[in-house]
Amino acid sequence: MDVNRDESTVTVPLDRAIEVARFLECLTRSIDRIGSRMAGGHADAGTVDRFIDEWLIGPQASRARRVLWDAISQVIGEEAVEGIAEAVPRFPDAPPDEVGRLRQELSAWQKALDG
Repeated sequence: MDVNRDESTVTVPLDRAIEVARFLECLTRSIDRIGSRMAGGHADAGTVDRFIDEWLIGPQASRARRVLWDAISQVIGEEAVEGIAEAVPRFPDAPPDEVGRLRQELSAWQKALDG
């Protein structure tokens, strides 16, 4: 099956989509807040570790991943999902190309703000 077809639609029940969105919102805002505190000298890597541990970020991320993969597998099948998942880079591997592109975008955005 061609997993790159634009016309394919994945459906996630609203309550599950909200669950994933809430987790991503919490994660994004918390990491941003921790980063700001680190920049101000009021937090360090231990703060990140504590957040990951106390807020059970691993299990929450796993649950969100399962919601998305379950929905995707309904469209492309379990075997295709497993293939995609296996191809994903993992820490401590080198960051994927998307990270490099995002880093460039963020740098350009920061320069525009500073300039």
